[in-house]
Amino acid sequence: MEMKFTEVTEFLDQVNERYGVPACECILYQNHRQIYRHTAGHLDWEGTAPLAGGEWYWIYSCTKLMTMTAVMQLRERGLLELDDPVAKYLPELSAPLVREADGTLRPARTVMTLRHLMTMTGGFTYDQTLESLVRQREESHNQATTRQMIAALAREPLAFDPGTHFCYSMCHDVMGAVIEVVSGERFSDYVSRHIAAPLGITGLTFHPDGEKLDHMPDQLFYVPEEDKMIRFPKDNSHQLTEPYDSGGAGICCRAEDYILFLDALACGGVGANGARILTPESVALLHVNQLQGTTLDDFHNTMKPSPAEGYGLGMRVHLSDDGGVPAGEFGWDGAAGALASMEPSGKLSIFYVQHVLNYLPNYADLHPELLRRIYESVGE
Repeated sequence: MEMKFTEVTEFLDQVNERYGVPACECILYQNHRQIYRHTAGHLDWEGTAPLAGGEWYWIYSCTKLMTMTAVMQLRERGLLELDDPVAKYLPELSAPLVREADGTLRPARTVMTLRHLMTMTGGFTYDQTLESLVRQREESHNQATTRQMIAALAREPLAFDPGTHFCYSMCHDVMGAVIEVVSGERFSDYVSRHIAAPLGITGLTFHPDGEKLDHMPDQLFYVPEEDKMIRFPKDNSHQLTEPYDSGGAGICCRAEDYILFLDALACGGVGANGARILTPESVALLHVNQLQGTTLDDFHNTMKPSPAEGYGLGMRVHLSDDGGVPAGEFGWDGAAGALASMEPSGKLSIFYVQHVLNYLPNYADLHPELLRRIYESVGE
């Protein structure tokens, strides 16, 4: 089977030379069975310690897929509906203000719903230096909880009326706070108990200890002005305080564990061990395009996806065949270059992970080329 993916292996072995990425790993599952796995590169930037497999990575926005899964689980239990007002669970967002282009503030003209949070149309931005967030962090001595930080965020005005625009933002962090209120559990605990544990996932955390960080490839940051990589701390800037659980970008995990989650979504909500985390109907709803008109234009203008892509409940979806990727494929990626892809008709799941922040070629070139080679190989 590995011979079938010769072109994929050749590509992965060249990511350092072609893109300056010092370490990467790729795993494929089809219908609950691993059909391919390859690591390339080194644990350290200097290239003295080859990867052994089992390394830990910050997967950043690939966290969002688990957050959306948690929402759909709570919906299946009858504990929430997608068009519920956010203020039903977070009263601090019952009367948000909107900042106009001239700086003036006015009451929001639309009611923010959970669907708005899931589709990045809630009115938030990704500015994590907002005064209210900084003050809450400082006053709590870096100990503010997820709920407390989101309550602080709610004191800031929105960028637009909910539902009127798409803006990639802290919407899913806000949803993490909603999940805490609805479930009565800390968000990271909810993910561990209701998603990871049922699937047999043991290598996943929101707060890695020193041992896990020692088994994490060096994290790099690309400086476009100088066209060079620099070593970056193994921190996650989306962890706003020590106990904060980021629903948008907080997970650290091993590739062989996260792929078990993707495999379950690709197979209608059932994991390789037989555990069901979602119904097929819920999985299908996740990748139905939710944007149209202005919001879809915003998505294409700001995120620069393939013209064939739309945006469902927290993840992209291919609406037609494009670049070798078939219609129906869905998934998302992460700030350091992780890539999650699922194709339900073939029950195929793909997870690629690396550790280079702020590097646009990850999304414009590396990911599309990798997906093209994988889907061509699978189709042979």
